[in-house]
Amino acid sequence: MPPKRRRRAKGHRHFLLMLFFITVVIFFFYREASRETPGPQPQQTAPEQARPETEKRPASRPEVAIVIDDLGPGKKAALSVLNINASLTLSVLPHEPFSKWIAGQGHKMGRDVIGHIPMEARDPHALGKGGLYTWMTDNEILDALKDDLASIPHIKGISNHMGSAFTEDERTMYVLMSGISREKLFFLDSLTTSRSVASKAAEEHGVPLLKRDIFLDYKDNPADIEAQWEKLIGIARKKGYAIAIAHPRKNTIDFLQKVLPANQVSVVPVSRLVNSP
Repeated sequence: MPPKRRRRAKGHRHFLLMLFFITVVIFFFYREASRETPGPQPQQTAPEQARPETEKRPASRPEVAIVIDDLGPGKKAALSVLNINASLTLSVLPHEPFSKWIAGQGHKMGRDVIGHIPMEARDPHALGKGGLYTWMTDNEILDALKDDLASIPHIKGISNHMGSAFTEDERTMYVLMSGISREKLFFLDSLTTSRSVASKAAEEHGVPLLKRDIFLDYKDNPADIEAQWEKLIGIARKKGYAIAIAHPRKNTIDFLQKVLPANQVSVVPVSRLVNSP
């Protein structure tokens, strides 16, 4: 090859090597630059403010049924009960002058009505018409019960008025529960005796049974009524519900009108507690 052509070829190779070298340098430069240059960063958000602690929901109020016994003989006493703005349960005596009227008014207002059936006590008491005695035959008990229930419309259950002797007698209570079962009612045991066999008889006949926890006005004075009320609240908080029996007396009515608006408890119809444990 002539010298001039060799020089051109050699210069061309030098140019290609230099171009290759420059390309390599540029490649490594961009690769290193890409490593050091941060890519797109996630959008920064303002630090989350501490959320206020969730307010604790107030514990649900315990349920209390307040059963007002001995309604029927007088209209004025009944009106004082009906005028209390709470779901008081009306416990109505049979065959009394205002038995039907009270039951009707209570039913219109959405109140529970139960029959307060007079039953024989250990200490002799006149029971009046419709009373149940241990000396009665089975049929006499059932007939008297049927007449009693017919005199009080809209009832959902019955309770015993007095009855310390009757509720201790297995035969009479079994007969009574058979009659209650036919009418599909529940039984509220007023527990006028600790030896009541109502639970056993009710279970035998499939009758729903409730038991009172306290007599609110066992003593008719404000201090004792208030003490019984506090006891009732304690029982209700412990087991979730409680049943009080009271009477349409002035001190009792005045106390209920004062204390119920405080909403310490939820006053419920007694039938609501039928399926409570």
